Amino acid sequence: MDEVRIGIVGLGGRGLGAWVRLLQKIPGYRITAVCDWIEPLRERALSSISYGDDVKAFAQYEDFLGYDGMDAVGLAVRRLDQGAMAAQALEAGKHVNSEVPAAATMEECWRIVTAAERTGLVYSLAEQTRFWGLVDGWKKLVDDGLLGKITY
Repeated sequence: MDEVRIGIVGLGGRGLGAWVRLLQKIPGYRITAVCDWIEPLRERALSSISYGDDVKAFAQYEDFLGYDGMDAVGLAVRRLDQGAMAAQALEAGKHVNSEVPAAATMEECWRIVTAAERTGLVYSLAEQTRFWGLVDGWKKLVDDGLLGKITY
């Protein structure tokens, strides 16, 4: 496979900024589909993709998963939906990269695990910097000398 054809679900700030914009800069990836139930977000995503006329846009996740023009799904959706959506994508024959947390319940976690094992597809749990303010806060404490000598 020379190119991973990927569809992005959830086109808010993370989906558009971290997924749609960055994936266009990484050789070997091609966005072939986008999905969000909010029409202006779909339109904004399509207009930000340099080859947007060749990208399919979906309002319904089930229709998106039925699209044969993608190999993988990138999930940038709200926490409560991620686990079930990841499992559905695997069950529909798509590789998955999902942001944290993986799921909201243990049942959803096991559904992801068993779907990945049964299908042989890749499930990848990505980290993101939603909580980066905490890191900046710690750095300021260190820089201001408020924590003493830092060893590591």
